[in-house]
Amino acid sequence: MQLPDKMVEYLETVRQQIRWKKAQAPVLEEIRNHLSDQKDALIKDGIDEETAICKAIEEMSDPVVVGEQLDRTHRPRPDWPLLAMTAILLLFGLSIQFMIGLDIHNGMEMFYKQVIWSGLAIIVLLVAYFVDFTIMGKYSWIIYLLLIAMTIGGSWFYGRGYARLTAIPLLLFPTIFAGMVYRIRNRGYGGLILCGATAIIPALLSLFTHNWTVLALICLSCLTILTYALAKGWFNVRKLYSLLILYLSSAIVLSMMFFTLISQPYARQRLQVVFNPSLEPTSSGYIGTVIQRFLSNSRLIGEGLPVNGYGQYPLSHLLPGANSDFILTYLTYKFGWIIFIGIILIFMAFITRSVLMGTRQRSLLGQLVSLAIILTFAIQWFTFIVSNSGFLLFGPLTLH
Repeated sequence: MQLPDKMVEYLETVRQQIRWKKAQAPVLEEIRNHLSDQKDALIKDGIDEETAICKAIEEMSDPVVVGEQLDRTHRPRPDWPLLAMTAILLLFGLSIQFMIGLDIHNGMEMFYKQVIWSGLAIIVLLVAYFVDFTIMGKYSWIIYLLLIAMTIGGSWFYGRGYARLTAIPLLLFPTIFAGMVYRIRNRGYGGLILCGATAIIPALLSLFTHNWTVLALICLSCLTILTYALAKGWFNVRKLYSLLILYLSSAIVLSMMFFTLISQPYARQRLQVVFNPSLEPTSSGYIGTVIQRFLSNSRLIGEGLPVNGYGQYPLSHLLPGANSDFILTYLTYKFGWIIFIGIILIFMAFITRSVLMGTRQRSLLGQLVSLAIILTFAIQWFTFIVSNSGFLLFGPLTLH
């Protein structure tokens, strides 16, 4: 017997939240039978069929919530190719750091620390897999306030000079923001304004800690996530009008930040040095100058040509962060542009694979969380590549 359209729509929404395809058919069959039985019971009580259908669906609760509860029970299998790529990239990074560590002062000490951090990262990855990811939606406000408190506390404890340490909680913000957007969806223009307001506080904290890279990451990620949610119609507002509000308000806020920043002499001087590091080759433009000179002497394959003006010192001794922030510059000069191109292609393949996985998500929360994680990684990767090309408008956020 063919089901009414409302029941079909309800079942389809539930199905989209269940990621494991093999579990979908038996689960939906059970829900279908329950809806039909409930509808028939209501009709026997004297209720007309249309009303009975609506009441049966209403008693089953929100299909998105029902689907997510079932998704927690029926977990999908992990994506082994993506996990394999992650493991290969991790081992590749550690191998390179070991090789460079033999050539620089305290290099092996830093390598052992990186091994420890990599082990902790693996533990976090495993915990994230087994923990229910829907907590991003349920407890998004609590986690949001906790991250804000950690950022403020870290800034107070370490000081503004330790921008990287204080920025670690803010790097998690786009993922939590995705959960907040999911929770506030269907609340119209009020929900849209609330989402924008919650994004301003972490952005201001990034500005306060002088971490421009994290500021750019937060602004781009939040803007993209909100654009995606509006395009999907999840806020129940007029798309074109709401997108106009979003981008116009973002342009105003970012313009105010930019002009406030550029009014400071130090910021203007820094911008000049970013575009032309040779203006101050021994001070603030030193790193940019070293990177550009060594890259200009790099070959397609093999070690680059000698660079005049630096004596016999190797690049690992001249460039701070040769085994971390600027490891790609070191590898390009040491082994050729072929390494630079190869690493870009590897990371592009990794990001593409992640995007394809994200597009297959039917769960609303799953789509948003996947998008947030991919954006965070992709922006980190982009700033890393740009910085290792000698353009230091934003400091690199290392990927290891």
